[in-house]
Amino acid sequence: MAIVVEEERKTNWVTIIAVVTVLAIIFIGGYYLFFKNPELIEVVAPDRLQQLNELSQAKFDPNAVVDSPVFKALRDYTSPLVLPQAGRANPFQPQ
Repeated sequence: MAIVVEEERKTNWVTIIAVVTVLAIIFIGGYYLFFKNPELIEVVAPDRLQQLNELSQAKFDPNAVVDSPVFKALRDYTSPLVLPQAGRANPFQPQ
């Protein structure tokens, strides 16, 4: 007749608490990642952006500028550019 001796195993509370904690972290992380709607943050536009918005709505008529007497009174005081001849007629011909 065989004698079977089984030792009574003690429950390891540290392992149970660690497993429960890891599972809780996984479930809470999954909830916040997949199911929780993020809170919307209200952002007030900076003054510079509001000024750019006002400027972009301004109307500009180029014909009114070109036809104005002030624009027609402008004179060109620049001298014409003289372009020198660049290079040779045939750059591959030896000198």
